[in-house]
Parts: sequence; structure tokens; C-alpha cells
Amino acid sequence: MPRLLLVEDEQVNRDLFRRRLERKGYAVVTAEDGLGAVALAASEKPDLVLMDLGLPDIDGWEATRRIKADPATAAVPVLVLSAHAGDDARQKAFAAGCEEFETKPVNWDALFKKIEAALARAGERAKAAAPPPAPADDTVDLGGAPPAGEPGANTDVVRTAPAPAAAPKPKDDEKELCAVQPKLILVVEDNDANRVMLCRRLNKHGYATTEAADGRQALDAVLKQRFDLVLCDIMMPGVDGYEVLREMKADPDLAAVPIIMISALDEMAGIVRCIEMGAEDYLQKPYDPVLLHARINACLDKRRLRDQEMAYLRAVADLTRAAAQVEGGAFDDAPLAPIAARDDALGTLARVFAKMAREVQAREKQLRSDVQKLVAVEVDHRELEQEVSRVTASDAFDKARALADEARARRRRD
Repeated sequence: MPRLLLVEDEQVNRDLFRRRLERKGYAVVTAEDGLGAVALAASEKPDLVLMDLGLPDIDGWEATRRIKADPATAAVPVLVLSAHAGDDARQKAFAAGCEEFETKPVNWDALFKKIEAALARAGERAKAAAPPPAPADDTVDLGGAPPAGEPGANTDVVRTAPAPAAAPKPKDDEKELCAVQPKLILVVEDNDANRVMLCRRLNKHGYATTEAADGRQALDAVLKQRFDLVLCDIMMPGVDGYEVLREMKADPDLAAVPIIMISALDEMAGIVRCIEMGAEDYLQKPYDPVLLHARINACLDKRRLRDQEMAYLRAVADLTRAAAQVEGGAFDDAPLAPIAARDDALGTLARVFAKMAREVQAREKQLRSDVQKLVAVEVDHRELEQEVSRVTASDAFDKARALADEARARRRRD
């Protein structure tokens, strides 16, 4: 089963593309930014990279250059999948090292053909350049229980993928996979035994976990990596759980991360304090594993729905800006490509709006051309009048007209 690295910063597009690729039979690893893509290309050794161009931190062009500059990943084919459809963007992408270029909205039949062709070319190059047996990385187990404590932000897609098989995932399994996405959890607990036990339980349920032994380590971890949920003990030496909660909620980039506080304290005041400070939930030790799992799932579902709502609102704002551009006569349909790729009513609206806006642009262009032609005719007409006036106002013309009048008078007399 070919393994693809999908690099896409928009969560709705990322989930949509991943599901389509998995139904086609590919195993998919996802990254949401350029630096994550470079790191995963080196660690996961994908067979092909699908690279978006408009990414945070470093863009897709720079990420492609770094992948191609690393001898360990230079042979991995990169296929650009982007709304940047201009010739400059294409030339820049090919100069960076990409093999193929597919624009959004995606033509899936064309994309699948390009993927298969790129994989076939990569296989032929590998056979020609390296006749020895394939490295052990080619036998990575994509199924089974996930390894404990793996820190990768998106490698959970690999751990929850089905065992290698040609058949696509059943729809029920796919829905269950989406229901627990995203699922990278930071476990903050100063007791080593409790922390290890909690991580093992989470790993058995398919979550990826990262450990922090105290509040300071937790704050350092959330600044370096994006987590989907934090399980935080309250009573810890140095920086306690209250301080972790306070600092995360005060940071605009971290405030949306749900936090479940865990403590052996059975005090209503402590529970109320955590909720008032912004904690998503509170669990008392010793906690029931079933209740813990249910509350984690509830938090992650709420986070997923919130992310989808925010993505929807951003898409609506982009459509509103596009409408203002049409009124101002400077419409560009490239920002609408990710919205038009949606399979909901908003995607339909974006596609219809973009088509209508292009038609309006075409009519305006034709009208401007017609106006320019009319102006040119008017200019020619004025120049002709000016030339006639210049000729008729001369003395020679007056004399010629007098002679003509005399000649006509003689003809009448005769």
C-alpha cells in the first residue's frame, strides 16, 4: 500500500482529501504546515508528498526545496496540490523540485492518474539506482496497537490506519476514525507511575500522547507543538496546574485547546475555580477509565466541531471579501478555490459565485473594449472636423469659393 504525506493547512480540506485518498487504497500521513511536512518526510519516509503551497511558517515552495535538499528524502516525488494556478506559481514549484502540479478544486481522476504515474516513475528510479533489497522502512506496520508516547502531531493517522490490504476502509470505520480526530494529547502528571499508566490507557484507545512531568515542561511543550487536548494534574511542584491553565488561557494561540483538570482533591471550590478559569472539565482521582474516555471523546468532538465552525466562518468571510472585490472591479478567484472544493452547500455557493464573477469580469472586459473602440472613432471624427475647419477657414478656400460662385452665376445666365 503506497504511503502518502498530505500537506494541507485547512482542516476541512485535509480531512476531505485524506478520506478520498484512503478510499482509493492509500495510507495517509498528514501535516498542517511546512516545517511539519519536512519533519514527517524525513521520519515517515512516504512514497509521495502532496504539497499545498499556501502554508503557515514556511510555504510549500520552501518545504519542497528542503525535502529535495535532504539526501534522505530527495528521491521522494512531490506533487503540488494548490489553488495557486498561475504560471509563476507552477514554474516556481517545478524549480523547487516538484514533479507534478494539480490545481484546486481537485479533478480527482486526473490527480489519481498523476499520483500513480509519479509512484511508477519513483519505483523505476529506485530499481535503477539501488538494486540491493529495499530498506526495512518499507515494512512499517500500519495497523495494530499504536506505540506509546509517540510525539508526532499527525502520525496518529498512520497508527489508526487499517492493516495493509487492497480493500478500502468500510464507511463505519471511517466515521469512527473521524469521530476521534484530532487526538494528540498532552498528559501532565508529576507521579511517574500514574503518568505512564494514563498514557498506556490512552494509547490503547488510539490516541497519541506526549508526557510532561511538571507544569513548566507542559508550558514548554504547548509552545513547541500543537495539542488537541491537555490532561493536567493540579497539585505539582513548582508550576502547578492552576498556573498552567492560567497561562494557556491567556495566550490567544493556546486558549482554544481544551484542558481537563485531574486532581485527588475533592473540593468544590477547586472545581469551581478550574471551570471559571476556562477548564473544559474536571476529574477526581482515582478516576473511572470509562468516564475518562467518554469525557475525552466529548472534548475532542467539541474541539472538532468548533474547528469546523471556525473554518466555515472563515470561508463565509472569504466569500464576503470576494463579493466586495467584484463590486470594486478587482476580483480574484484563487482564494475561493479551497471553498469551492467543499462538498456542502457553501462549496456549491462558492462555485456558482466564482462562475458568475468570471462572467461579470468577461462582460466588463468586453464593454471596456467596445468603449475604447467608440472613443477611437470619436477621436477620428473630431480630428476630421478640425481638419475641415482648418481648410475652410483659409484665404485660399474663400477665393476658391468666390470663383465657384461666379462660375455658377455665369452658367445660370447662359
